[in-house]
Amino acid sequence: MQDFAFAALSIWLCLGATTLAESHGPQHCTSPNMTGVLTVMALTGGEIKATGHYSYDSTDKKLRFTESEMHLNKTEHLEDYLMLFEEGVFYDIDMKNHSCKKMSLHSHAHALELPAGAAHQVELFLGSNTVQEENIKVNIWMGSVAETKGQYSVSTTVGECLPLSTFYSTDSITLLFSNSEVVTEVKDPEVFTLPSFCE
Repeated sequence: MQDFAFAALSIWLCLGATTLAESHGPQHCTSPNMTGVLTVMALTGGEIKATGHYSYDSTDKKLRFTESEMHLNKTEHLEDYLMLFEEGVFYDIDMKNHSCKKMSLHSHAHALELPAGAAHQVELFLGSNTVQEENIKVNIWMGSVAETKGQYSVSTTVGECLPLSTFYSTDSITLLFSNSEVVTEVKDPEVFTLPSFCE
């Protein structure tokens, strides 16, 4: 059975096309380089499906996601993925057993970038719109995924285009992707280097 952490992240691999009409609003934006924590929660039952640290290189389109050791007291190997979008491949890395699996990626879209066809809906404040230091100005974007008949809603900050959260729903599941503890840099570029046992 495919691991849920990868399945949840992979949902975003097919978000390129949407069926919503374009709206008159901000231009489509691109995320910066980032590190942070990504959490995936199933809204039916409130179960956390995956949580872990990531590093994202927005220039070279590389993403490393490593599941947190504290997630649900997991005893089997923790999910560790290196996604190389420009090369169209990703690696499922098992540091404990010194092994990895190389697989194909069929899209450049993913959870830390706004999907190419997302339509802008509204700009609003989170917090107070009268106290400058007590708010975050965000854009809400929406779209649909023809392949899964799913719908999504993405919130990004105005200016830096940081993805804050994304709702994704189909007839069978509703997921919330939450992005937290974000720093707009990649502190350790070595995370994008494959371990020697993968080469």
